[in-house]
Amino acid sequence: MKRLLVLLITIQLLVLSGCSSSSSKKDDADTEFLLGSWFAKEASYAGTQLDPEELFDGTFHLYFDDNGECTMAIDQNRAIVKWEYTGDGVTLTGDDTYKITFPDDSKERLIIVVNNIDILMEKYED
Repeated sequence: MKRLLVLLITIQLLVLSGCSSSSSKKDDADTEFLLGSWFAKEASYAGTQLDPEELFDGTFHLYFDDNGECTMAIDQNRAIVKWEYTGDGVTLTGDDTYKITFPDDSKERLIIVVNNIDILMEKYED
């Protein structure tokens, strides 16, 4: 079951790469916190906690660039999609659309749902 979920997520993320574009520069101060790398910290499916590295057979990252593009990466597989900050979350758009929310109105963590798997991500700080 876990391999099937990994396969479905990988395929879906790769499909997203088919619709990338360069949108206008995101220079709004409201988005500054979002820019940079985010990594999967926790994952859950149907109430069951999963280890993200085990689930993805490696790491899952999001990298938000100030040009409106987001790189979604599972290990060496990458897809580039558009992102838009909506004030209460972020929308990722490629062949599919994903909504990102901020738990407890925090700007330090985000949640993205992919194939009914809730993935909690935290900002990577150097």
